[in-house]
Amino acid sequence: MSNAALDAIFARRSNRAYTAQKVDDETITLLAKAALAAPSGSNAQPVNVIVVQNVPLILEMEKAVVDYFIRAGDESVVERIKKRNNKIFYDASTVFFLAVKNKAAVDVGIMSENLAIAATSLGLANIILGLPGVVFNDPATTAYWKEKLHFPEGYEYGLAVAVGYAADEGKPHDIDLEKLSYIR
Repeated sequence: MSNAALDAIFARRSNRAYTAQKVDDETITLLAKAALAAPSGSNAQPVNVIVVQNVPLILEMEKAVVDYFIRAGDESVVERIKKRNNKIFYDASTVFFLAVKNKAAVDVGIMSENLAIAATSLGLANIILGLPGVVFNDPATTAYWKEKLHFPEGYEYGLAVAVGYAADEGKPHDIDLEKLSYIR
């Protein structure tokens, strides 16, 4: 049985290499609407979507994230990032930042998945990113980044979703049916 939603879910990959090609405005609007269509607890809609296509700003944040882990002395993360050429956003042309209020982490997760599946269905690569959150949680940098990204008052970093055109195919993960149980 063919189903467009399921096809997009099973086709989605976490891509870690993008071309420089920009995503057009119409597609960005569609993706933003898909994100905002996500359900939320009690329909509170606690997530604000901030779209960044300013490459120098994306690169500045990328450097800030790397610098955070170097200063923190977290060797395992530093080594992992180094293996990826210090890329956090992997040269994606667009990053959707999901700012959240009231610590609504589940709602952020739902919204990020809506965005990722919509991007996949439109032929765009994507990756959901938690790592950039360190610059929003560091007292030395949080005010700077909230101002730079125009976070609304009272909102915190939830997740980021980098979107663009794939420079590689990405790696699918295996579906582990051992993690499935039935109670009948």
